[in-house]
Amino acid sequence: MILEAFVDDDGFFSLLVITYLTSKPFIIIWMLKRLIINNLAIFENIDVSFQTGFTVLTGETGAGKSLMIDSLSLLLASRASSELIRSGEDKATVKGYFETHRPEVEAYLTRINVPWMEGEIVIERTIGKSKNVIKVNGVTISLSDLSQISKYLADIHSQFDFAKILNPENYLEIIDGFSYEMSNKFKAEYCSLLSDYKTKKAEYQDLLERKAKLDEARDFYEYQYKELKAAELQEGEEEEIESEISLLKNYDKIYSLSQEADEIIHGDFMDQLYQLNQNLEKLSSYQKQYQEIHDKLDDRYYEIDDLLATLKQEFRNLDYDPNRLNELEQRDSDLKGLIRKYKKDIPQLIAYRDELEEMIGDNSNFQESIEEKKRASEEAFQKVYQKAEELTLLRKRTAKSIEKELERSLEELLLKAKFEIVFSAPKQEESALKENGIDEVDFLIETNLGEGLKPLSKVISGGEASRIMLAFKALFIKANKIPTVIFDEIDTGLSGESAQAVAKKIHDISLSTQVISITHMPQVAALSDHHVLISKEVKGGRTYSHVIELSLEEKIRQIAYLISGGKVTEKQIEYAKEMVLDHHG
Repeated sequence: MILEAFVDDDGFFSLLVITYLTSKPFIIIWMLKRLIINNLAIFENIDVSFQTGFTVLTGETGAGKSLMIDSLSLLLASRASSELIRSGEDKATVKGYFETHRPEVEAYLTRINVPWMEGEIVIERTIGKSKNVIKVNGVTISLSDLSQISKYLADIHSQFDFAKILNPENYLEIIDGFSYEMSNKFKAEYCSLLSDYKTKKAEYQDLLERKAKLDEARDFYEYQYKELKAAELQEGEEEEIESEISLLKNYDKIYSLSQEADEIIHGDFMDQLYQLNQNLEKLSSYQKQYQEIHDKLDDRYYEIDDLLATLKQEFRNLDYDPNRLNELEQRDSDLKGLIRKYKKDIPQLIAYRDELEEMIGDNSNFQESIEEKKRASEEAFQKVYQKAEELTLLRKRTAKSIEKELERSLEELLLKAKFEIVFSAPKQEESALKENGIDEVDFLIETNLGEGLKPLSKVISGGEASRIMLAFKALFIKANKIPTVIFDEIDTGLSGESAQAVAKKIHDISLSTQVISITHMPQVAALSDHHVLISKEVKGGRTYSHVIELSLEEKIRQIAYLISGGKVTEKQIEYAKEMVLDHHG
């Protein structure tokens, strides 16, 4: 059974169940094709190719299976640590070759100026002791950009996902993940409206607080206003006063210098300059190189003449008035006193004076502003709440599809259960508005019929958790068209028929999605299309890990080893052969 996602005419996400009669895997063109690892812990030089369908990774504890997951995680934007570098080496590299034809990937690569190589994506992470580098198709990019790209390439299930599905705080994120693009669009619009509402509400609250302060201390504000009004403050006044005070305090020096300058001006300075210019004019008639100098001096002559005339007028206007100096010093002292008192500069004092005038002046204008801000805040609230309700409706439609298909999927995993996603009914008030909407949800499940629905986070056992997690993953993979999924021991805690059911479910997923799974379960390994063994050896005092794809005969022996957990017998080999051949025909 394969699940496909579609969007109906109303723009809502649904899941469609299609049953395929064939057991052969489809040709998958979106996949991880090759992984190269150099100097990553016990991986010195690893080069492994991956195929379509279902690949299992097996090996002893400590052989490097988790390190393989770490390597793939690095390609999918996990954070890198220099501790992963193999001892004695300066850097480690992980390089992955993916094939994808999703238009979202091509569009994003184009946006960040990364070449589109006919559907091939080459991701390379270099981990240094002081610097890490990420490249996609040869172009260096950021970790956040890699995160945006990788979500379309693969998904890794890890032990952390168990904790995630048992924590109600993650449930909205899980639901939204089943309609990722549409939910993100709704949430972006909601967040924008929420920000606008918060701004308008803050403006309204600010006016209310200012009015409350005004009502409490009107006399004090009126006193401040009268004081600032009487001061007749003007922008730029300080600089003008300081300049004039400097003139009057240094009048003797300025007058003396001005007289010297005046004597120069009234001397034969301009006559000599004029004679020089005439001389150059005559010279230029004999030697052309003097022409340019003459022309420039000719232009400057009249400019200098105007400047000197201005200077003469300035010198005539020079006057010393001791009373004016006293007035200016008093004004300067008054201004500095106001600045110290209010802890504001002159422009800020002018703005504060005008604000006080508005506050204590015509109170009807102030009240009108309050009413206007209140209306704007209420309108913004209605808009954001309406968008939140639209997001809730989308989530509820998605949740209904999840409930139906999850129960069907759990039944295939030999877990007869009822599943329900419950939404709270918040009041239409500000406290209901959260960063991701107004919804609070819980996952309820009944695994023993007749016991009633109870919170998922409180009732499931380890084996049930594995199957519920796999059921969620199966829906999520199809809903988001994830081309490659990596399972890290999703079969933990299972045995017997439950393990067989999980193995079949993983194989079903691999019919339309490339699956790579770490497992210790022979039932899971037997249903794989490809079997990769990870082993390690100690040579020359160093540990080396090896990765090889097994032949059919080697695969059977490895499955027999998984069955025995130690020494392999002929009987176990025959049983393993039967398990494998029943699947492969």
